[in-house]
Amino acid sequence: MAINEDTPPIEFVAGGETPEQKETNLELVLPSPGFPTLTNLIADAIEKRSDLTVLDFTPNQVNIRFQIDGIWHSMAPMDRESGDYMLAALKQLAGLEYRERRARQEGEFRAHYLKRKTPCRIISQGVRTGERVAIYIDVPRSKLENIEDLGMRTSMKDQLANVLEQTKSGLTLICAMPGEGYTATWRGVFSAADQYTRDYYVLEEVSRVEPEVINVASETYDESLGETAFTQMPQLLLREPNFIAFAEVPNGKILDQICDLTVREDLPVMARAYGKNALDGLLRLMLLKSDHQKLLESLTTVVAMRMIRKLCEECRVAFRPNPMLLQKLGIPPGRVNQLYRPFIYQPEMVDEDGKEIEMCSHCHGIGYFERTGIFEMLKLNDSIRELLLKSPNLNQLAAEVRKHKHISMREEGVVLVAKGITSLEELQRVLKV
Repeated sequence: MAINEDTPPIEFVAGGETPEQKETNLELVLPSPGFPTLTNLIADAIEKRSDLTVLDFTPNQVNIRFQIDGIWHSMAPMDRESGDYMLAALKQLAGLEYRERRARQEGEFRAHYLKRKTPCRIISQGVRTGERVAIYIDVPRSKLENIEDLGMRTSMKDQLANVLEQTKSGLTLICAMPGEGYTATWRGVFSAADQYTRDYYVLEEVSRVEPEVINVASETYDESLGETAFTQMPQLLLREPNFIAFAEVPNGKILDQICDLTVREDLPVMARAYGKNALDGLLRLMLLKSDHQKLLESLTTVVAMRMIRKLCEECRVAFRPNPMLLQKLGIPPGRVNQLYRPFIYQPEMVDEDGKEIEMCSHCHGIGYFERTGIFEMLKLNDSIRELLLKSPNLNQLAAEVRKHKHISMREEGVVLVAKGITSLEELQRVLKV
């Protein structure tokens, strides 16, 4: 499909139930008045790596937001007339009814741009103020195949491997937040284990099975049939597994069963929960109203991760930090001579000589490019367990773990700042430090 010179060189494959319908939808879109605007929107989203674009139609204009590396960026709004023409073209391209503005519709198409075939999916829904349209774009990213790709330091990975390769009882808790590597962290943890000489099993609800991990067997259960992760446990134990992982812990009853299992079978187990850091994940788990004494006797290790944006290496700006700032961050004097901050592009920016500054072609003016993880690993001891049983207060717990030389997520983040991988502003945004 040829595009005129005023639009980016994109080729589209329209949606539809049959090849004939796809061809017809494409033919109808090409001459439409909204097609050039649509082409520029999709090209801009792909260039900026927006995996989710939201269009909010109000009576007077269309507000546009791009989600890039987990952060929302507001784009210049579009006038309502141009937006209506563009939306009609978008719906036609996705094989939807373009006249329907109230009912929910879902469709898809493909965009061939920047030497990539990019799947796109749209959802439209009428709302009180007008209409909201979400465009999900399958943005190519760096592959995160193992825990080191996610950002865990080698020394911590070795500690994690020792935990996962133990042969005696014990519960390991893995924590992350939705949209911040909740799935990637869970899958990545298995890469630290010896999956080739030991048998690892993960128990998952059949409707929520996640991407396969090499040499980790997935065993499913069906909640719609009244099954739980323990329904098939007798049969699973006959296979003599070396390690069992629970992708979900829905309630305190299941948590108690997990704790009983690791003790009764003298078998290491792992479970996943939401958590902003190790202590947060641990306290959230305790809210399930399980037997806390049983839980804390079983729990040995908590691993947590948060995602943080990486500075664009093509345009980041170096600066000499104030010694007081380095002291506050806990960086020894003389260790770091410069830190980095993002260069946020603004139209019509000029340099010291009055020349217009061009937008970075790598990050497209965002200042950051992709994300990495900040990890922490908390090893429980008797004093921490005792405090959790007496008074599970976050501030008291934080003070207690510091006594035992626990490396916090903040300290791990400061290492990334010192290395120039991320900025202090980004660390403050993520961890609220």
